[in-house]
Amino acid sequence: MAVPSQKTSTDTNKMGRYVAVLGFFLFSTLLLTWPLARSFGTAIPGDAFDGWQNFWNLWWVKEALLEQHSHPYVTDALYHPTGVSLWFQTINIFNGLASLPIQLAGNLFWAYNAVVLFSFAVAGFGATLLALYVLCQAGATPGWQLWAGAILAGVLFTFSPFHFAHLLGHMQVFSLAFIPFYVLYMLRALPPNEGRLHSRDAAFAALFLILAALCDWYFALYLGLFSGLYLLWLLVRRQLCWSHVGALAMIYGLTGLVIAPLLAPMISESVRFDFMKPPPGQVVDLSADVLGFLIPSGQHTVWGEWAGRLRQGLPASPSENTLFIGVIPLLLAGYGLALRRLKLAFWAIAALVFVIFALGPVLHVAGEIVTLPGGSALPLPYALLLKIPFVEIARTVARYDLLVTLSVGVLAGGGLYSLLLARPNKWLAAIVIALVMFEFSPIPYPVSPPDTPSWYNVLADDDRSGAVLNLPMNWDRPGYLLYQTLHTKPLSAGYISRNDPRTYPSRIPVLSDFRHLQPDINAADVGEYAPTIFEFADIRWVVVDRYKMPGGNTLTVTENLITEIFGDQKPLYTDDRLTVYETWHNKNVRPFIEIGSEWGPLQAGPARLLPDSATIIIHSPDSTEMRLVTVSDADDSTSIHLEGKNGDAITADVGMESTWLLALDPGPNTFTIGTDEQAGILIQSLRLETPDN
Repeated sequence: MAVPSQKTSTDTNKMGRYVAVLGFFLFSTLLLTWPLARSFGTAIPGDAFDGWQNFWNLWWVKEALLEQHSHPYVTDALYHPTGVSLWFQTINIFNGLASLPIQLAGNLFWAYNAVVLFSFAVAGFGATLLALYVLCQAGATPGWQLWAGAILAGVLFTFSPFHFAHLLGHMQVFSLAFIPFYVLYMLRALPPNEGRLHSRDAAFAALFLILAALCDWYFALYLGLFSGLYLLWLLVRRQLCWSHVGALAMIYGLTGLVIAPLLAPMISESVRFDFMKPPPGQVVDLSADVLGFLIPSGQHTVWGEWAGRLRQGLPASPSENTLFIGVIPLLLAGYGLALRRLKLAFWAIAALVFVIFALGPVLHVAGEIVTLPGGSALPLPYALLLKIPFVEIARTVARYDLLVTLSVGVLAGGGLYSLLLARPNKWLAAIVIALVMFEFSPIPYPVSPPDTPSWYNVLADDDRSGAVLNLPMNWDRPGYLLYQTLHTKPLSAGYISRNDPRTYPSRIPVLSDFRHLQPDINAADVGEYAPTIFEFADIRWVVVDRYKMPGGNTLTVTENLITEIFGDQKPLYTDDRLTVYETWHNKNVRPFIEIGSEWGPLQAGPARLLPDSATIIIHSPDSTEMRLVTVSDADDSTSIHLEGKNGDAITADVGMESTWLLALDPGPNTFTIGTDEQAGILIQSLRLETPDN
């Protein structure tokens, strides 16, 4: 009976170590995010911007599933009345589902901050387990030195400046807890020179890949590239077996099967539309700078202000260019590699490869693009990856640093293990880990309490239907999403991850005036048409928020438009911050033009590019005849074609001003305008006139 007893004791000791390590990371998270613990139920960590979007994401999953019994990836709470798809939203559905019990038992702040604690503590725990496995496979022997090195790897991964930078508001990015677990089980499923299929490990790898993808689709891309790199490593070293290919096929087959219901609509949308693809140059702008890996974080407790000044010239925002690896981790990694006590060459290659990927398609140094003698930018290997379908959708390339921190963490853990073998001192281990935590320390971490105006409590108690038009709206403020979690009324617009050209604010009069701060080509008299548009878009409340109103053109244009629409009408509510108007029933509905999503973006003038063909929708209150007039930059030899809703050609016209007499039915009337000019033509005006004008 001695053997079973000894086994039970060993298992108990191992479980005790696991619990202690998890407790260490939980306590350290509370410490390094201080004072979040003091305001756990009343604020979120971050800068009060993207955090409110992810705060809303958690709320919307609960609202969709438990209140509306609808699909969480399509919402009518934003861009009412048509709604908008959220396939490319940072909705991180795992967190939405996992936080439901906490939302129901507590409040949304508890749910958000529970995600924070889980993401940091479990990520550190997972990276520790990964390092234990990798270091043992690399030649380390069990003992406290191994555990110290593994814990350091967990500390570097989960408390890296990269992780804290994205805690500012990118929940989908800081939810990286499942990444080390996937890598661990992927490695276990692909042991070198072993021909047996490790189906259990492959199944666990698939599970963690699914969970990682349900936090952020970027993670699936990163881990797919990491797996491909490891497969290539085995191939080059002649250690690849058919069982490895089978294990990867099982991992990605199971993953594809589970996520197909979500992935299929995304693929369908990306084939039909291109709004989810970043505009030209954005991938370059959101790539890493070489110095981003070497300059400390601007959030650091002591030298953050100095580091922030050094970072001012780097591309992208601080949340994207904070990629600091740390001096002590790099020294430890170099020390371990120099000794060659452990076989960690793959992790050095992985770190280098993902640094190169994070640098993007061209090389940045000190905020400047490095050019060749001819003046063209110095290309990098990631430019080739952009040719792979759907890879270009992942616009924020610097986030490949995630796998840099994981790889360097393993290397630094190996370095500390080697150091402790040479100098076996537990205090030395504790000091090194503490110094790395200090090198990354962001204490005090910024927290953001809600700034919800009190009037939204009144709106929450109003049982009437209708949407809220929040102003200003030249771009969408995440704070409006925060307020919606209180009042729950639909919004006429909303801050989403990819602007969808099918939504109304940029395509119909009045709303587009507020959106663009200038008339569009389908402009109409704002004062006369506002009642029609408000009724059409089911807008009941118009809320002007002066705290969110920058000066200059935004303030001037928005206030002028409000004056044109409401004139001397008494506001429903007003204080130092808000002025709220209630719309009225429209007795004189007017026909108006909606621009289709195929048109080019609005240009100064105004003007829009008409490609070979594009749609317009004329909304009419009744059966009537109207004259459609287009003004363009076409000359007398350029023809413009108009087709009716049945595809029948109505007529063709030439010249700068073209006119068609149309018979309209009640409701939407869809027409297609086209031109034979290959490069398209610029349209300056689309307007409706009564036939007797």
